[in-house]
Amino acid sequence: MISIIIPMYNAEKYILDALRSALAQEIDKEIIIIDDCSTDESLETVLEFIKANHNILRDKTRILVRRNSENIGVAKTRNLGVNIARGDYIAFLDADDMWASDKLTRQLEILQKSDADICNTSRELIDEAGISRDIVIGCDKLYITLDDMEKTNYINCSSVLVKKEIMLKYPMKHGRKAHEDYYTWLMALKGGARICNIDEPLLRYRITSGGKSKNKIKSGIMTFRTYRYAGYGIIKSISMMPSYIVNGLRKHKIY
Repeated sequence: MISIIIPMYNAEKYILDALRSALAQEIDKEIIIIDDCSTDESLETVLEFIKANHNILRDKTRILVRRNSENIGVAKTRNLGVNIARGDYIAFLDADDMWASDKLTRQLEILQKSDADICNTSRELIDEAGISRDIVIGCDKLYITLDDMEKTNYINCSSVLVKKEIMLKYPMKHGRKAHEDYYTWLMALKGGARICNIDEPLLRYRITSGGKSKNKIKSGIMTFRTYRYAGYGIIKSISMMPSYIVNGLRKHKIY
């Protein structure tokens, strides 16, 4: 079974798009939605949807909804989801993103047939209204290596299907100060994990005005901290930054 973890914070405008795309995955699954103390109607929106579709959902999938007692951030919220998940595999889905209906089926098939522990996909950019921008950000590599990831973060968290054991061994950390998911992928690769890739846009990634990637200076500082938290020395971390800056400027033009 796959456990789909959806962290949610002030996502009332988008959460049902994400939830419907998770429900559309024709695979044995559970959906874990964790509200990180939203101040809007995110939680109420989800509960009303589940209540209205109870008869349909009851036999289709298990949906677990929780609310944090305090705002703990996305990294700890995802880790909480991992710890209560019953599946052998974990799929992360941000509350403003969406998936192609066959995403998890295709990723699981590849993971079960290969020696990989994590599967990534390309992503199609959509605007706040969910309309495609006709832009795909991808990676044409069959496997994404540590050397690749030291140049730039090829992986978007909402694209990932990963063995639960990997997430238990390398939980997301430093979410307030660094890129928590990038940290985890670096640590997993350094620990011997393998990451395979599907160069097709099975993720629809929403560009929002409040997205963390919008502030490039802040993102750069967080990237440097990510390298340091992942065990890279100061000199090595500095030497890795030019590649990040070049790729960051390229993404800035796209976004």
